[in-house]
Amino acid sequence: MSRPLMQYGVGQLEEMFAKAKSDLKILKQLESELQCRQVPRAVALLTEVQWVIYSATRSAGAMGDLPPATQPAMPVIQQSGLFEHPETLTINAGQSPVVIQPQPPSMTTPPPKQSTSTAVTIPVNEAYKLLNATPGSTWKSIEQTRRLLVQQAHPSRVAALSAIKRAQIEAEAVQVNAAYLRLSTLRCNS
Repeated sequence: MSRPLMQYGVGQLEEMFAKAKSDLKILKQLESELQCRQVPRAVALLTEVQWVIYSATRSAGAMGDLPPATQPAMPVIQQSGLFEHPETLTINAGQSPVVIQPQPPSMTTPPPKQSTSTAVTIPVNEAYKLLNATPGSTWKSIEQTRRLLVQQAHPSRVAALSAIKRAQIEAEAVQVNAAYLRLSTLRCNS
């Protein structure tokens, strides 16, 4: 079977479909070509092409006059294994079923960061001292102080510093966050 549209990419086939929605001959060629492709974008375009062919032949009243080989097969979309693999999609468009599964994560994406900080427990009086606060300070002022102190360790601010100085500033930020957490739990428990 010859494939005159084989050299075209899916984007070009989409453009051709947009321009020739009323030309049944081109739609049939598109359908024939897209049935040989299994990428999700081509499968979706095949569904659209078949729908237009089906609608055109149905509205012309010639549906019964077409031989079975040329009658467009409406795609049947089924979600198989709903509870085992909800992301797997099976599309049966008159030919062998096409199963669409999500692509595995790329090896270029970094793994999620693991928290390397250990739980730091700070006495209450030390927490107040680190956050420049007193037991009578408002919670809003404690939050603002914490935010300002932690911003000092932002990577854009410490990028030009030596590795030792960066490590010291990051350790101070960890201490400030631990102090804030201590006062936060104290506030919630009171």
